[in-house]
Amino acid sequence: MRKKNFLITGSPGSGKSTVIMKTISLLRKSGLRVGGICCPEIREGKKRVGFRILDLATGEEGILAHIKQEMGPKVGKYRVNLPALENVGGKGLVRAMEKADVVVVDEIGPMEMCSGLFRNAVEKTFDSPKPLLAAVHKKTETGFIGEVKRREDVKLFEVSPSAFPNLPFILAKEIVDILNR
Repeated sequence: MRKKNFLITGSPGSGKSTVIMKTISLLRKSGLRVGGICCPEIREGKKRVGFRILDLATGEEGILAHIKQEMGPKVGKYRVNLPALENVGGKGLVRAMEKADVVVVDEIGPMEMCSGLFRNAVEKTFDSPKPLLAAVHKKTETGFIGEVKRREDVKLFEVSPSAFPNLPFILAKEIVDILNR
């Protein structure tokens, strides 16, 4: 089976999101349309207080989760903003499957799995014919995240200090090769 779903894993702070953003840049320089979502941190000084959710195609964004969020499911010290997850994230993935060459989900984690609507959109990205680049939790082997890691059409890459510099180039080449077939 052709592997067209590329998952990035690694310990917290290993650089998964940085690898994905560098890969996106390389893909765009190759002339490809990249869509989907990323979830950059919100920091106050050196302290992480939440996460934004950003549609890579439109630039639309919202607050995914925050320590001061009053409503929504609790994941660790954060509360998840379901309307932003579904309106920015879910719609961003649907738009990417319709209009982009490559779909990105940074990341598929416990916060993102709080919404059935968003989870359904993620499932569709795995089943779509388009290449998918996504970050997943390293230690999670059960539930939805465990299931996607075990799919036959998934290739898993671990971010480590030695792999970090070359990984965006390897990923971009594999994705471009798939699209050129």
